[in-house]
Amino acid sequence: MAIDLTKLFQKGQVVIPSTVRRELGLKEGMKFLVMGVGDTIVLRRLELSQERSRLKTLLQESRKKAQKSGFTDREIEELIHKTRKV
Repeated sequence: MAIDLTKLFQKGQVVIPSTVRRELGLKEGMKFLVMGVGDTIVLRRLELSQERSRLKTLLQESRKKAQKSGFTDREIEELIHKTRKV
C-alpha cells in the first residue's frame, strides 16, 4: 500500500501523489466519487461499466417493486420521466 502526504490548494484541488497514482494505475481524466465521512475523505474510482451494471440492476429491482405495488408499466415510465426532469 502506497502512503504519502498531500495538501489542499486554493481552488479545492488535491494532488494524488505519483507513487499512489502509479500503484493504483490512475490516469488523467479518470472520474472519482468523493465521500466525506466525519474527518475522512474517500475517493472511489468510478468505472462506468460497473456503475451502469449496478444502475441497471437497481432499475430492474425498482420496476419489480413498483409492479408488486400495483403500478402499471405506463405509470412506471411516467414516474421515471418525471424524475429525470428534476
